[in-house]
Amino acid sequence: MDNRQNLMKYAEESAYSSKGHFRTADWTKSSLKLYIGLPIILSIFIIIFPDMPIWLSRILSFLSIGSSIMALISPAISNQDSALKNVNDHMSLGNEYLALHKDIRNISTSITISDDQIKEVSRRIKLLDDKTNVLQISFAGRIWSKWRIEREMDLDWIKK
Repeated sequence: MDNRQNLMKYAEESAYSSKGHFRTADWTKSSLKLYIGLPIILSIFIIIFPDMPIWLSRILSFLSIGSSIMALISPAISNQDSALKNVNDHMSLGNEYLALHKDIRNISTSITISDDQIKEVSRRIKLLDDKTNVLQISFAGRIWSKWRIEREMDLDWIKK
């Protein structure tokens, strides 16, 4: 694999990792709103449509109870300081990946890419990956980032 292909691989990895950390932080912040809002919405739905089938009413009630339980056990409630630190740490790590991604984009405009540049990018990726092993991207962050990355980040230059 030549230097340009390696660089493009690192560019894609850094883009998805940055977006994954940002979306993990976003999910942590918004999940509590979802856990609290969903039971309210479902309760209103059950009140507005009293003639719905009993099985549907029970499913909606079950979802409402599950969501309420998730709100009660959420780290955003039980340990707000830890949850805030987690959000800030993910945002910080996402910014580090984004800075690396931008540096890679700048390197990619060079006519030739040196082995030293690839080694430096590789070293930075490894450092960030080590941090990500400690502060992992959540499942929701991974799914959300894949869904949104094409809309929010210009990745066309990687595939050229």
